[in-house]
Amino acid sequence: MRRWKAIFTVLTLFFAAAGLLKLMPYYSSMPIMFIFFGLTMLANAKECYDKGDKGAAIGFCGIAVLLYAVTAYNLISRIL
Repeated sequence: MRRWKAIFTVLTLFFAAAGLLKLMPYYSSMPIMFIFFGLTMLANAKECYDKGDKGAAIGFCGIAVLLYAVTAYNLISRIL
C-alpha cells in the first residue's frame, strides 16, 4: 500500500502544480488532481482497515466519496 500511496500522492502534487503554474489549463488539471487525491484517501482507508482501525478507514472512505461527489458535480455543471 505504501507504494500506491506514494504514486497517487506524487501524481496529485504534479497535477496541482501543473494547474497552478499554468502548465495545463486549471479547469482540466484540478479534476484530475482530485481523482488522484481520492485514490490516495482510499489507499489510506485500505491501510487503516488492514491494521484494524475501522473508524479511520470509514473516515478516509467518507472523504474520498465527498471528493468524488464534488468533482462529479463540478464536471457535470461545467458540461451543462
